[in-house]
Amino acid sequence: MSIVLEAATRNYGLVQGVSNVSLELGPGITGILGPNGAGKSTLMKLVLGLARPSLGRVRIDGRDPASDWELRSRFGFVPEYDCFYDHMTAREYVAHFLQLQGVAPDEAGERAAALLDDVGLGDAMERRIRTYSRGMRQKAKFARAIAHDPNLLVLDEPFQGTDPTTRRLLMELIRSWADAGRTILLSSHILHDVEALTDRIVFLSGGQVLAVGDRHAIQKLMPHVRQKVRLTPADAGQRPQLARLLLEQPSVEGVSLQRDWVEVDTTDAEAFHRALPPLLRKAKIAIHGIDSPGEDLEALYEKLVGGEQWEA
Repeated sequence: MSIVLEAATRNYGLVQGVSNVSLELGPGITGILGPNGAGKSTLMKLVLGLARPSLGRVRIDGRDPASDWELRSRFGFVPEYDCFYDHMTAREYVAHFLQLQGVAPDEAGERAAALLDDVGLGDAMERRIRTYSRGMRQKAKFARAIAHDPNLLVLDEPFQGTDPTTRRLLMELIRSWADAGRTILLSSHILHDVEALTDRIVFLSGGQVLAVGDRHAIQKLMPHVRQKVRLTPADAGQRPQLARLLLEQPSVEGVSLQRDWVEVDTTDAEAFHRALPPLLRKAKIAIHGIDSPGEDLEALYEKLVGGEQWEA
């Protein structure tokens, strides 16, 4: 499914949940990242049609999710908060929602059992949900969300309260659903988990979109942020020569010699990497390895939220 937000703003009285958000998202997994109060949940409610934009508009496959009930029947949602009938067993709970979708009771019970087995609750599906741990509750949410075979899945903090084994299982399920062509929005505070699932990221802060894209695309939006690049020559004896040559490059702010490598500070990584190959060829210096320490989602997010990208 295609998701399009056009200058979408959602006000809660004098408070803006999101402000002037424009996005186009398609099938596969998109990670929504931001601190508490960033607007992640509001963005998801707009996509699901659970809230209407105060300004702008939201369209899913060209249709309005806030008024199109047939469209919304193709959505699946794992909310951050619990949403159970605790007196029910997990099988009864999932079957109940399948029946609301028009599935016959016997078929609903069979499908619920199969789904709960898929998420690792096969041995506990006849237990009442009130007896479940936090991780088991998350599994039950997943089974309910996917039970009616939705095209769009919205997962709000899906890994909270889960142990490593459960987290790994849920991540495998999410990947399989994305491989089947579904559109998946996933928010999480666990940046490592998002990075393991997708390189397509939307960064939110203060209700606004700070950046969209993979890590490398986001870095291009941050031209004034100093980045480190580590170069390891095949011949360690060439480190001083390499350092001198690098210092002559306009894109290089500083160079430090380490035991096995040369570390470069640059505020224009794209220009630096463009100039590097001809420089190395001319100097006849072979490089054993190039990497960028700290170039992960957490480092990028801290820079974006800290406002470094706006410093002149």
